[in-house]
Amino acid sequence: MYDYLTIDAGANDCPVILHVPHASRHIPDEVAADFVATPEQVETELDRVTDTGTDTLAAAAHAQFGGRCWMATNGISRVVADPGRFYNQRDSMEASGRGPVYTRLADGDLLRPIGFDDSELKAKYFYPYDDAMSELVGERLRDTGAAVIVDIHSYNDQPDEYRIHAGKLLPDVCIGTHSVHSPAILTDTAARIFSEAGFKVERNTPFTGVYIPVEFEMNAKVLGIMFEVRDDLLAEGSETADRVAAALAEVIREAEVIANTEMGRPH
Repeated sequence: MYDYLTIDAGANDCPVILHVPHASRHIPDEVAADFVATPEQVETELDRVTDTGTDTLAAAAHAQFGGRCWMATNGISRVVADPGRFYNQRDSMEASGRGPVYTRLADGDLLRPIGFDDSELKAKYFYPYDDAMSELVGERLRDTGAAVIVDIHSYNDQPDEYRIHAGKLLPDVCIGTHSVHSPAILTDTAARIFSEAGFKVERNTPFTGVYIPVEFEMNAKVLGIMFEVRDDLLAEGSETADRVAAALAEVIREAEVIANTEMGRPH
């Protein structure tokens, strides 16, 4: 198993995997040695791209579900290598310096030198991560006949590039979906649960898509749904953080049921 991916085992008969890819700020020293950005710039980048609070959120939901679901948590920063970069987005993202291995900061300044060869970092971090997640998904398929990846992210309340309506906050919760991997019953159930918990929910706004390991892309037995939660709602110990965790735990419960129905397990 990939050293930087922590797997918290769940029940053998549970198909649900909580995926926490962007919570860590850890950058190995040998990776940082290649940066041309200043330490201050790197800290600013980490503040910008780290999904703050998602590891705590996932752990709380995992506990409320009685530890039945499986949980996969990335132990290194996405500034090292970003497992959230879908394979079919690589060309467009790499052209902007924001592919699986970032060469530019979010503001466009250089993170790594021009012409940087990222093949070693991809070989050490990006591909092994995908392989480890593929192994975990494959185990869920073999044990239960299905798999559901519940991908957990957070975002800042109003960065300019995500602005939908000037002067207004982004939705409390964005649900990302995929036409093959996100059946309507799963998406509708998730939206209902978070709405009934008092949160403003949007679908695929400002983010869209789900994380599926490349081996299982377009495999309809692998379900996926993404949650982006506004990070001001996840302040540690807050009432809203407790409500988000409770709603997420309920989504996990329903996802397990859905995965075992014909509507959730197309052939």
